[in-house]
Amino acid sequence: MSNPASKLLASSGASSSAVYVDDVFSIDIWDGNNSTNQIANGVDLSGEGGMVWVKLRDGFTSYHVMMDTERGANDGLYPNRTNAEASQGAEFSSFNSDGFTLGGEVNGYMNSTHNSANYCGWTFRKAAGFFDVVTYTGNGTSNRQIAHNLGCEVGMMFFKKTNGTGDWKVF
Repeated sequence: MSNPASKLLASSGASSSAVYVDDVFSIDIWDGNNSTNQIANGVDLSGEGGMVWVKLRDGFTSYHVMMDTERGANDGLYPNRTNAEASQGAEFSSFNSDGFTLGGEVNGYMNSTHNSANYCGWTFRKAAGFFDVVTYTGNGTSNRQIAHNLGCEVGMMFFKKTNGTGDWKVF
């Protein structure tokens, strides 16, 4: 990628190799096919880690679903619901070195052909100064500090209890 405007600003102490937006973020649109569906967007999720957020664009009403490499390809979170994490079965198959793979339609949240379903996915790769996924066990302590690998001050955080119902928190 040669466009200097798309280069991410690295935090101090970051690697000297160039990191571009296309390396760490992608927006992809696909039609559900009820079968294996590889979304090859060039973002290395299997080697670097990250998250995919999927939302149905048209057709029937559906949950948003977030899948991340910390919890694995089987458990999803629903950012528009208070539900605990839930198994996506075979609907989300794998995080790949060049994107991700969807399996067959299970519940229609990511890859169904029901009503000509059309989906959008936002892929975020872990990278210093850009994005990280962290899991931790809560202990009820106020002003708790949560370690991360951003190497800079955090600009935004989403919090969600994964083993029970509860509201999302955004800082």
